Amino acid sequence: MFRRIITLFCLALFALAPFGAVSAQQNQRLNLIRDAEIENSIRTLVMPVWRAAGLDPNSVEIMIVQDHSLNAFVAGGQRIFLNTGLIMRTETPNQLIGVLAHESGHIAGGHLARMQEELRNLTTLQILEAILGGGALAAGALSGGSPGRGGPTTGVSGPRAPGSILSFLQYTQTQESAADHAAITYLQRTGQSPKGTVEFLRILQREERLQINRRDPYLSTHPLTPGRITTFEDALKRSPYANTPDTPQALNMHHRMVAKLMGFITPDTALARFSEADRAVPARYARAIAWYRKGALGSALLTIDGLLKEYPNDPYFHEVRGQMLYENGKAGEAVASYRRAVQLLPAAGIIKIDYARALLDTNSPDNSREAVRNLEQAVQQESGSFELWRLMAAGYSKLNNPGMTSLARAEMAVLRGQRSEAQAHADAATRHLQSGTPAWQRAQDIKAYINTRPAGRR
Repeated sequence: MFRRIITLFCLALFALAPFGAVSAQQNQRLNLIRDAEIENSIRTLVMPVWRAAGLDPNSVEIMIVQDHSLNAFVAGGQRIFLNTGLIMRTETPNQLIGVLAHESGHIAGGHLARMQEELRNLTTLQILEAILGGGALAAGALSGGSPGRGGPTTGVSGPRAPGSILSFLQYTQTQESAADHAAITYLQRTGQSPKGTVEFLRILQREERLQINRRDPYLSTHPLTPGRITTFEDALKRSPYANTPDTPQALNMHHRMVAKLMGFITPDTALARFSEADRAVPARYARAIAWYRKGALGSALLTIDGLLKEYPNDPYFHEVRGQMLYENGKAGEAVASYRRAVQLLPAAGIIKIDYARALLDTNSPDNSREAVRNLEQAVQQESGSFELWRLMAAGYSKLNNPGMTSLARAEMAVLRGQRSEAQAHADAATRHLQSGTPAWQRAQDIKAYINTRPAGRR
């Protein structure tokens, strides 16, 4: 299910490597969304790059941010954040893979940990000036000197003190160049062309020109785009894979991702772009989703049913059909679509969660038991999902199991950082659960975690 799951406030200084022309604003609210098809497609496209970079694919997370700007960055360890605007503006899978290769270079290079070390060298005043000034920083902070005492009055000349903002930005530019060269290496190792990266950087350059009056290009945390284009153009000239085309499978996944995002986020644009005369699968997919988003359920179901008639074993078509029905108050009808999607894609924990939600809304004891079974299976992939534990608590409550209900509520409280609530629910779970069982031991683990974790940390 394409669903917004969480809103985060992100301090851009502590995120690494915005790829795009328009960097995230400080304290920007990030709306994260989850969608099994988009996440699986991106992982399939980038998997060879991760292996070439020496990364464990199971340890890297893809986070989709609902934002129109062209941006991607790494934050919080091995997490790659991709804006929906960036995905939709890529014209080929090779372009998107180039962005992902760059961000993978940051992870493989350990740049986030090194950046945090560099930030510790900045004074509190310098960091505050960076946050409050949005990049237009005072000259004294930029240079390490004071304008009134003989220091330079601009940020483009003068010494760079070790703890200055310019020293930090120069450091991040070095990391950006390193990530670009790493991306070139990964593309070479996986037999892919740098052409897509050149093409996307040109898109980025056009965007930068529109933004040129809104920021100081010298204070960009990236090397300026023309220089990056030259780097990748040189790599393209040398690459034996310069003219290697995208595979049909990659093209299909990319076209469907873009069409799906357009249908959900900009339904009017999707309907204008994908006319009824366009009978390609991505176009019909976009129209089905756009009609559903605009409240035309009949047209949406007619279109998605047409796709299912041709592709009865496509799990994502079944999933979208389930979402259409569920969100229009037809939980009972949605169950069959979600059940088929789970049968076709049993490893997708996200779909199991949506299936369980529909099952619970039918208020049937048998369906509640099936919902809990699916949620227990989904824990293996989605243990950090607040919605999973909320539904788990609701399911066990319907089944009159107070011990497991309390344990699920304790997990919810842990994810929210609510220490006292987590402690109370874990205590209640311990009282109801049989001593020595795995569930009872999990309640003990939660209590121990709370007692040993410093306040304010998760």
